[in-house]
Amino acid sequence: MKLEEIITLLKAKILYLHNGNDSEVRSVTACDLMSDILASVNVPDILLTGLNNAQVIRTSSVFGIKAVIIARGRPVDPKVIELAKEEGITLLSTKDSLFIASGKLFSNGMEEASGPSS
Repeated sequence: MKLEEIITLLKAKILYLHNGNDSEVRSVTACDLMSDILASVNVPDILLTGLNNAQVIRTSSVFGIKAVIIARGRPVDPKVIELAKEEGITLLSTKDSLFIASGKLFSNGMEEASGPSS
């Protein structure tokens, strides 16, 4: 699925777009615990989360996650947006809840990245 399709599907607001919106994404993980990402077997292309802090961007950068989508339309501090730019991570926001956004992505063929290894 193209990032552009995800933006349209979730009616996402673009906070920062790295390398355009035509990049291909194959997997997503939805979580609010960054420790779940740290324990993951496979790294997702997209992290869908309700968190809106710098730690989300830092964790995504370390693991090579291409994009972060913040659920529930939570406001994002300009410093977090700036960090996303510095790290080259697309940052989006959707008004959908984590549950609804996950359902929309799943229903449209997005694969789940493997969860925690335990």
